[in-house]
Amino acid sequence: MSAFRDPQDFVFVPALQAAFPAILTEVRALAAADWIEAPDSLTTVEGAYDERGWHYVALFDPAHDTAPQRARCPVTAAACAAVPGLVNAGLSRFCPGTHLYPHRGELQGVLRCHLPLVVPDGDVGLRFGTETRRWQPGRCLVFDDTIEHEAWNHAASDRVVLIVTFSAAASRSA
Repeated sequence: MSAFRDPQDFVFVPALQAAFPAILTEVRALAAADWIEAPDSLTTVEGAYDERGWHYVALFDPAHDTAPQRARCPVTAAACAAVPGLVNAGLSRFCPGTHLYPHRGELQGVLRCHLPLVVPDGDVGLRFGTETRRWQPGRCLVFDDTIEHEAWNHAASDRVVLIVTFSAAASRSA
């Protein structure tokens, strides 16, 4: 079975994709100081990514106050809040040369959705086993991140995606 799921199987995907232009506008308005180094809690293996730059803006995180970030990105926050079974959400930026080495997510019963916002030309991708996908701006990828995977940006400019983690059961289309 593929780690990738059909995005159309999830009720929130059309609305999230429709919000893409407005979300991209909000992301472009963020200041450099809004982005922090990705916290260790986002990886399950120490040293799972190289030091070139994985940055994150948390929008929904039960362990932290993320209201200030949501205030800077109200359209993005509203789109995430509308996801049934939302667990957490945030913006992920891989600077050129960043590689998140093979790892597994720890949360059972959830899936991850990536809404690609900025995808540079060049070698960028997400690999599960022998299956590799390239992000396409505005088109969601949904996957089970408990299956070993890796992601990279070996292109010349930043890659930015909105990551939404959600309960698999709560978000299925009828």
